[in-house]
Amino acid sequence: MNAYLLRKKIFTVLFLVFIFGYSMVNAWHGYGEWKNAVLEPSEENKVSEMIGRLDGSITESMYERMKFIEIYSFLQVLLDKREINNFDIIRDEDGYLHYASFFREEPTKLKEYARRVKRMQDFVEERGTKVLFCVAPSKYMYGENNLRKGLQASNPDDIVNELLFHLNRYGVETLDYRKYIPNETMSLQEAFFRTDHHWTIPAAFEATKILVETMEEKFGVRLDPKGYYLDDAQYERVVYPSCMLGSMGRRSGANFSKIEDYEALWPRFDISYKREYENVGGIRGHKKGTAQEALMDAEILTKGSNIYRDSVYSMYLNGVRPYEKIINMDNPDGCSLFAIRDSYFSPMMVFLAPMFGRMEAMWSLEESGQLDIETYVRNNEFDYIIVEIYPYNINEDAFRFFEEDER
Repeated sequence: MNAYLLRKKIFTVLFLVFIFGYSMVNAWHGYGEWKNAVLEPSEENKVSEMIGRLDGSITESMYERMKFIEIYSFLQVLLDKREINNFDIIRDEDGYLHYASFFREEPTKLKEYARRVKRMQDFVEERGTKVLFCVAPSKYMYGENNLRKGLQASNPDDIVNELLFHLNRYGVETLDYRKYIPNETMSLQEAFFRTDHHWTIPAAFEATKILVETMEEKFGVRLDPKGYYLDDAQYERVVYPSCMLGSMGRRSGANFSKIEDYEALWPRFDISYKREYENVGGIRGHKKGTAQEALMDAEILTKGSNIYRDSVYSMYLNGVRPYEKIINMDNPDGCSLFAIRDSYFSPMMVFLAPMFGRMEAMWSLEESGQLDIETYVRNNEFDYIIVEIYPYNINEDAFRFFEEDER
């Protein structure tokens, strides 16, 4: 009995030493990020917001965090499971990851979101500005994904349908990408990454063609009259093997999701651009040069990149930043475009850049203290405004503009 109790005591001491020791290592490793999370200013300086930021920072800065995730991920694979993190992410039989959903709290202000877009359209139409609302497709398509029996992926179709219904009633022009992607020449598997929620770069190029065609049909503008910049032959397609681990893959671990290939499209033509952008922290940056030099980041494809930190999807415009401005130096007097968008639109902006003189964009979910979408729209004039949104981003934060009627 004494030997049994001794073993228990030794285990308890070792366990406590490990817990407290690992906690101190974590504190040393993540102190700087924790401090920034606590001191980061917010609109109302709410204690709850500060606690939320601190909690997220502690989780993200955990020492050797990804090794723990990969161990857990490997155990899920050994158990032949198709879900991870208590049904946070599920995997279909083709290896594609999806957001799981059994109970979902749907937005109740969809009509109001449509009214905000309508208010913006009413304000800018006096200047001759045209507004187009675009909805990106979701990787989950009812009846098309090969899910194991009993698993349910989050389906945003009802939300998208209702929002588009209200927009159409208010007279706002819309583009529903679900009708076009995937299609006969591009399968569902070709249109989306396995480990990420984004569409692939070839799918984004296809979406750019559809957008240009839609704008010609609805607004009568011919952005590429000779079909030069939308010709597949004007881009070099390069496949980079085993370098892509998307946001869903990083949450579930590479053992569960597997690392996938990445296909990039490189422009064969040379156009000079001037780019200005603002990071999440409010730091401004500038770049000049061709699309490869100013709009694309080839360094993220190098062997030194960390797939757990650097998504190669962000090769185009560094993923998404709160503010982007691109000037086509070869055609500075061309049409102007303002985009209220998310990360789906980043590769599309690179493909659209040759056809516009000036493009500006704001990330709808990450307005900084110095940037405000409504103020910017009121103080600047554009030929076209595009509101682009990913279905799972349809919420209050994505429509923080023109919230009140004009007096």
